[in-house]
Amino acid sequence: MPMPDRYFYPGILASDDLKLLHDTVRDVLQVASGDGAARDPEAVARVVLRLYRTGLTEHHKLLQLAGLMVDRQALVGGPAF
Repeated sequence: MPMPDRYFYPGILASDDLKLLHDTVRDVLQVASGDGAARDPEAVARVVLRLYRTGLTEHHKLLQLAGLMVDRQALVGGPAF
């Protein structure tokens, strides 16, 4: 049984990866932040992608941690990562 190409090119995201990232970013943006302010979509996408690339691939955990990190970034004013 041949291995999928994604194992040879780990930097390439497959359609299921992109769907998970898209769904997570959408869900993080829909959930209200701790202070009620709107979250920056670009900052959310950046955090979600970084977390995903470090190996966090479960939607629920990604959603929770990305939300916390983006809220922290907005509160402190520095980078979330």
